[in-house]
Amino acid sequence: MKNILVVDDSKFFCALIEKKITESLDYQVISVGTYASAEALLDVLDIEQIDACLVDFRLPDAPEGEIVQLMAKKRIPTIVLISDITAEIRNYIWKFRIVDYVIKSDNYVTEYIIETLQRLQINPSIKIALADDSKTSLRIMSTLLSVHKYQTLQFNDPLKLLEHLKQHHDIKMVITDYDMEAMNGYDLTKSIRRLYSKQELAIIGMSARDDVLMSANFLKFGADDFIIKQSFLAEEFYLRVAVNTSRVIEYEKLTTAATKDYLTGLNNRRHFYELVEVMHNSAVRHSTPIACALVDIDHFKQVNDTYGHQVGDAVLTEIAKILESSVRKSDVVARFGGEEFCMYMVGINRENSEIFFDKLLKRVENTAIDIDGLEVKVTISIGVNINHHHVLDSMIEIADQCLYEAKETGRNKVVITPEEPKPAKE
Repeated sequence: MKNILVVDDSKFFCALIEKKITESLDYQVISVGTYASAEALLDVLDIEQIDACLVDFRLPDAPEGEIVQLMAKKRIPTIVLISDITAEIRNYIWKFRIVDYVIKSDNYVTEYIIETLQRLQINPSIKIALADDSKTSLRIMSTLLSVHKYQTLQFNDPLKLLEHLKQHHDIKMVITDYDMEAMNGYDLTKSIRRLYSKQELAIIGMSARDDVLMSANFLKFGADDFIIKQSFLAEEFYLRVAVNTSRVIEYEKLTTAATKDYLTGLNNRRHFYELVEVMHNSAVRHSTPIACALVDIDHFKQVNDTYGHQVGDAVLTEIAKILESSVRKSDVVARFGGEEFCMYMVGINRENSEIFFDKLLKRVENTAIDIDGLEVKVTISIGVNINHHHVLDSMIEIADQCLYEAKETGRNKVVITPEEPKPAKE
């Protein structure tokens, strides 16, 4: 578990913020009250184990903000606590690339700190693409975002960014300049919106132009926000990025909750039908080979009764990983409920189906699932339908009949529908 370092001479505040952090986040809190104590601690502590620090700007033995410089030297992400802010102090602390500053007298201070720390935990998983044909601008933006631990990708050619977005779907935000040689920011924004909705990817437009219409036009063409290059404050920039990426992440969470099984992360039954219905109709229309399989963990109730539901959940999760890692990207795997899974594969013939499912059966049988030192081994039974049926439900129903036969005739086996007889020649 990583640590949050708090440097503040107020014992009351240290106790309060420690309580809030440990209740809300997976962190341990280390508190000291002076600059000297913090310096001595950092000399013996592994810096890699400190995820961030909260420091009071004015300490008894360092009243001029010297603690901020110390944390910058150690390259620890820093949130500065201050009783009152002036332009002079603000400019001084931002010089050290802090994460943020917080006014201590504000009643919202602890909630804001928790939100900021939560973002620092999440941000390393967030990718932001930067589009600007100025290498200097790209470097400045990337440096700013790295302070908040975002991943950044830099593109001085917007056409290359578009190509990247077509191939990779893990970008959560694009920040684009207007003036670019290959394509201006308006056209880039419109092109991105043809690929991604606002719920899927946020766009912030930027420009150094003194044009009052620039902001409105960016928003009309699909951007979510706009920043004037030469006049934005770092704290404003961070808040705009945080608000817009948070919206995309929240939508992603809602989508995941609606489409994925909460335990295994596989598609749930409802989403399976949403994905497969179109695939199935197309395969039937073009006479493409199909394999639809139902997979059931043998004697799963016995696993739960013997080891408990926590071990049972771990077994389900491991089997799900095996199934998902065995198939192609074009195939669909879902948890149908309990210990039953469904696999739908297009473009696989009878011979390859037999080889694939036999290998899958043996892989599960030979896997020892390690759960906190306890080794559990299970087997599976598989029913496979590789004949064409115009109705998807009928295809799954026949796969279920094959699964029933596999379980009734010994388990740990694959039963595949017999080959359909060819029509007799006249």
